[in-house]
Amino acid sequence: MIPDAYELKRIVRAHRERFWCSDLLGAAEFAPIYFFDDQAAFDGDSVDRAMTRVFTGPLRLPHPSVIFEVREQRAAPSGLIVCARADGDIVEATFLMRQRAPRGWTDCLVRIWMHPDGKAEIEGNPAELSDETVRGHGEVAAGIVWRALTILGASPEIRDRKVSLAKRSRLSREGVRGWVWRQVAIDPARFQAATPPQGGSHASPRWHIRRGHWRQLADGRRVFVRPCEVGDPTRGGIVKDYAVEMPQP
Repeated sequence: MIPDAYELKRIVRAHRERFWCSDLLGAAEFAPIYFFDDQAAFDGDSVDRAMTRVFTGPLRLPHPSVIFEVREQRAAPSGLIVCARADGDIVEATFLMRQRAPRGWTDCLVRIWMHPDGKAEIEGNPAELSDETVRGHGEVAAGIVWRALTILGASPEIRDRKVSLAKRSRLSREGVRGWVWRQVAIDPARFQAATPPQGGSHASPRWHIRRGHWRQLADGRRVFVRPCEVGDPTRGGIVKDYAVEMPQP
C-alpha cells in the first residue's frame, strides 16, 4: 500500500490546470509525503493535549512544500490530503479527498492561510455555495496541519518507505518523481512525556484548541465536529456539528 498522494501527483502532472488552487498543487508535485495511517491515533486526545505548543510561534513545515496524508479507517473517502507550502511565517494549504466509492478525487475544496497567531483564513472553492461546508472543510485542513506538526515535533518514529519497482515504472512513465515517502508512527506515550502536568484538576493552558473529529451517526450520516478555542475551563466551551457533504464527481 502506498499513499494516495502518488495518484494525485500523477493526475496533477497531466491535468493540473483543471484544478482550483493549481499553483499549490504545482508546488506539491515534487513535495515529500508524510503518511499517517492510524487515523484514530492522529485524532487522539494525546495529540490534542500536546497541540497547544504549535501555537507558541510561527508554523514550521518540515520542507518548503509538503503533503500530509491521513488514511481514513472507513472505506470511502479513503485519503485526506493537505498540500501545504511556506510563505514566510504563513502556511498556505489546500485540502482534497480521494473517494473509493464512487471512485475519484475531489477538486481542491478550500484554500487556507495559517498565521503565526494561530488563526486561519479560509477561502472556499467557488463551486461550493454552502458557507457551513466551506468552514467545515477549512477546519479539517487546518486541523490536519496543526496535528501533523504536533506529531512531528514529538520526535516520532519515521520510516522511510519506497514505492515498489512495479508501481514505480508505471508512475515514472507518467512523469511522477520522488520514490521515498515517510510513514509516521504515533506513540501516545511520547506526547504524555512531552506535555507538562497542568497542576491540578482545574488547571489548563492559557488557550488551546478543543480537537475536531469525524463522527459517524446512527443513521449513517457522517459529520465533522469542529475544533473550538477554549480558555478557562470554568467557562466551558462549545462544540457544534457541521454536516460535510461530499461533492459529486
